[in-house]
Amino acid sequence: MTEFKCEVCATELSTELIQTEKKYDIDVAYVDCPECDNRFNMMFDNKDTIRIKNKIKKVKEIEHYLQLQLYREMLLVEDEYYRQTYNDLPVEEKELIGEYQSDIDKQKLKEYNRAIKDKRYDFKDLLRLM
Repeated sequence: MTEFKCEVCATELSTELIQTEKKYDIDVAYVDCPECDNRFNMMFDNKDTIRIKNKIKKVKEIEHYLQLQLYREMLLVEDEYYRQTYNDLPVEEKELIGEYQSDIDKQKLKEYNRAIKDKRYDFKDLLRLM
């Protein structure tokens, strides 16, 4: 969303009009309406809010890391399921089908492994955020 309306005069306001100022050790983001000069304070930040935002960012990074691990494991589990299903087939059907061939995309697995290796998070990282 790059535009919003002034609540006083309904003028369309763009995010390009957003300004910031520091007052009382607080960063304030605001917009002054060019038509009616009404001021809209949009966001307030201090060192505590910034610290919390950084924690949220780190939690999202850890969540992404865990999702990568989950997707990689799901690929491996799916392959194991189909391998076991193949192994349960009678010998005659196995002879008709031939050898079991894994359906895992090796490149995708390498990408997951590389991304997971690049970002190593553990429970200690979560505790540090508390």
